[in-house]
Amino acid sequence: MKLKSTFAIFAGLAVALGVTIAHPEASSAKNNTYYCAKLNGGWNTFVNTPRGRVTLINWVRTVSTQWTPESRCSAVSERFQKFLDNGSLKYIRTGNVNRQPVICVAENRGGTCPDKNVLITLQPGADPEEVLIQLIDFRRSVSGQTIVLSNDDAGFYQDGEFYVDMEKFLETVPVDK
Repeated sequence: MKLKSTFAIFAGLAVALGVTIAHPEASSAKNNTYYCAKLNGGWNTFVNTPRGRVTLINWVRTVSTQWTPESRCSAVSERFQKFLDNGSLKYIRTGNVNRQPVICVAENRGGTCPDKNVLITLQPGADPEEVLIQLIDFRRSVSGQTIVLSNDDAGFYQDGEFYVDMEKFLETVPVDK
């Protein structure tokens, strides 16, 4: 009887280890945590990764009395974490929802931008592609890395829309010091 239960424990551990080895990207991404915090007087969306903390967005503009840098930071950070937790934060892309420019989550290359997947709604007239490129390029330009959009890069075009592979981005973006 003891042998059977010991065997069952080892079998369970072997299955768990096998899943972790077979899908390292899932376990790696799940170790990320998105949050909003104030640093040096400004509100920022951060992501803690296994490599260290990354400043993702520095919120500086007040859009309205309801959407201050603090409230935008909090809402968007919560959305990033929600999409990560439910397993849909694979790619972020640009689009329009209700005639508003947005940055949203797409679960696959070529994925759509439905209203339930909106991360950030931008001001009317804003160019969401420009904002998204600035978001990923800003972090690299700080480190002095050359900015090149290639097949191996985190940012890419699919069917005329700009996408960011979040896993690639967070694996290569410099961490805060």
